[in-house]
Amino acid sequence: MPKYRNSLNVDKDSNDKSITRRTFLALAGLGAVAGVGSILGGSILGFLYPNAMKVPPSVFSIGRPADVLATEGKVFNPKQKVFVEVVGDKVRVQTGVCTHLGCTVNAVETGYACPCHGSTYDLEGLNTGGPAPRPLVYFEVYLGASGELLADKTKKIHVPGDAWHTVRV
Repeated sequence: MPKYRNSLNVDKDSNDKSITRRTFLALAGLGAVAGVGSILGGSILGFLYPNAMKVPPSVFSIGRPADVLATEGKVFNPKQKVFVEVVGDKVRVQTGVCTHLGCTVNAVETGYACPCHGSTYDLEGLNTGGPAPRPLVYFEVYLGASGELLADKTKKIHVPGDAWHTVRV
């Protein structure tokens, strides 16, 4: 039985080192300061690290012309947040981002619907209801030097009929 209630030494003759309350609290405080410092340091380094690599490029590949023409109808590309539409030998790429606050729209039977605030669009992407101020835009599609179909998000087309690109295989 220890002599004092808070003593960690059970036996006086043992080689156990005694630790005082002051030493324990100092070590605990030092550990807490080191933990908080590492969290703050990590967040500061994360803030200073450039996030330019996290943004997808503005020009992206849709695929080879034969592969693209093999998929008839609308296909959603989640990485680029676009709808690739194929009808016959024509292709067009439409944004899947709502013009209200940037949510990703869902394709529905009547067109598109934004799940965030209820904006609706018709099959051509023209806004028909909700808070969306503008219709969904199309992006220019062209055949790249590599032989793949490329879409350029910096070149927007606002007239749905002008967005079609005829693919020659």
